Amino acid sequence: MTWFTEALGYLAIATGFFAITKKDMGAFRLWHLISSFLYIIYGYFLQSSPLIIAGVIFCIIHLYHLRKLKTNTKNKARTL
Repeated sequence: MTWFTEALGYLAIATGFFAITKKDMGAFRLWHLISSFLYIIYGYFLQSSPLIIAGVIFCIIHLYHLRKLKTNTKNKARTL
């Protein structure tokens, strides 16, 4: 494992920890999406299918909920 791969893993962990400090659900999901994407790249360098699969699933879930949050925000703005 190279220093770059190891640093990427630590960056993914740090981004995930940063995500859980967010009170706003949109910010949480965005930062956790970034963390999950970093885990996909990290898993690719490690040739670890479980990390890649989990990262892809988390990305899909967060993208779905971010889109849902955006849609709900637009709908609320229209009703005001």
